[in-house]
Amino acid sequence: MFATLAKRLLAVTPYRIARGRPNRFQAIESCLEHLRDLGFAPRLIVDAGAHVGAFSLEANRIFPQARIHMIEPQPACHGALKTLSEERGFVFHPVALSNSPGTVRMICGTKLDTGAHIAWEQNRDLANTDVEAATLDGLFAADMTAADRTLLKLDLQGHELLALQGASTVLPLVEVALVEVSFFQQIGEPSIADVVGFFDANGFDLFDVAALAGRFRDDRLRQGDLIFVRHGSPLLADRRWE
Repeated sequence: MFATLAKRLLAVTPYRIARGRPNRFQAIESCLEHLRDLGFAPRLIVDAGAHVGAFSLEANRIFPQARIHMIEPQPACHGALKTLSEERGFVFHPVALSNSPGTVRMICGTKLDTGAHIAWEQNRDLANTDVEAATLDGLFAADMTAADRTLLKLDLQGHELLALQGASTVLPLVEVALVEVSFFQQIGEPSIADVVGFFDANGFDLFDVAALAGRFRDDRLRQGDLIFVRHGSPLLADRRWE
């Protein structure tokens, strides 16, 4: 309770406490609140790579009017997400996102793992679980509209662009995208230039940096979260420098 109170008190100041280097931070919650304060009010939030639902809970607090869909293929997460969907009315999709529907191989254990991921061709021999794959179009094309002002969050362990290849219908309907990126590539991961270039080519501006994280052993910057906003959004209407 004290930590929660301290966090709320700190939020009304211009200061931030960092556990490590001052340029390492996790400010996703603050960025979502900033979007809300600028007038962003999504009716639909897609939490792709939901893990156990922490982002969905924060998004629900900040945007209580939005319908929330959680997507997570990792079997160890399913119990927590099913409970959350029953308690909060969220919709849970126990599938992986890809560029086509079918079955994909996943590398994961029996316990919760933030590094669990769909196998690439180069490490397919390590895969130990078959999971159903779906596309964003297959899940949402029939129901999503531009009026939903959709917020799409993608944390797919390097499979973000692959998932977006299956979103040719729904991506033009997304207003804000929150996407995890890697500063140095592992197997299969797109470069930051590839991610930024993809969104630029599809009508989005890079709007904010929501998080930066270093690896534990030497704090080398390895991951971040970027926010992209679609051209034509009211969030981009004010182009003044000051």
